[in-house]
Amino acid sequence: MSKFRFSFACLAISTLSGLSIANGQQPASGQRDVPIQQRRSNDGQPPVQTPGQGQVQPGTPANQRPGQVGRDETRRNRSDQQAMTVKDAIVQKLQKANEAEIQLAKLALEKSDNQDVKKLAETLVKDHQECVQKLQQGIGQPQQQDTPRVAGSSVALVPHELCKIAEKACENSLAMTKEMLTQYEGNDFNMAFLGQQCVAHTMMLAELKAIESDGPKELNEFAKEARNKVQEHLEKCKQLAKQIEKDSDSKS
Repeated sequence: MSKFRFSFACLAISTLSGLSIANGQQPASGQRDVPIQQRRSNDGQPPVQTPGQGQVQPGTPANQRPGQVGRDETRRNRSDQQAMTVKDAIVQKLQKANEAEIQLAKLALEKSDNQDVKKLAETLVKDHQECVQKLQQGIGQPQQQDTPRVAGSSVALVPHELCKIAEKACENSLAMTKEMLTQYEGNDFNMAFLGQQCVAHTMMLAELKAIESDGPKELNEFAKEARNKVQEHLEKCKQLAKQIEKDSDSKS
């Protein structure tokens, strides 16, 4: 039964963690502008136009009304002010992931009856707290972009809405994982917790490797250091799960 709990936890958490968000911005679909046609009134005279009415200003696309460019630029600047840089968005996501690991490890300290699992949970709390501190102090707190993007600049920004969705997804995943784990007791809890930790650390390891190879240069050193620690946690979880399973089989 414990082995089943381990496998079930792996499957359930991988389903929760495997949901990804596409980081792409689709241009807003505006209404198609209909060319203004001259209509004659009942007396046969063309309608009177004020100066500049219906005329396209130099540099304005033919399908945009006068003044639309300025409004679009204002909306774009307002969106950029709420956006985050790619580096800060990654830092925010890593911080949320580490905070989730701390909470789940504390849950294991409360519910587990296995001293080895408790010792592992203490290590997880300590190491992930240190990781959060490094994210806050060494790399800096994620900050919203407080200045509009200059035309032609190469600074990539992540939309505010996408950051909020990612943050909410992390919170939802933590709540659902806690709800699942609290349903188990004794050895079933131990195996379910270890299964969840194997999946969570595998996902985090994959993300850190991607950051190290393709992420912002400012995060390379942190990603490399954190990757080694996460790999260590993953191996400990696997070894402990095998040991508990072996002990359980020998008693049955």
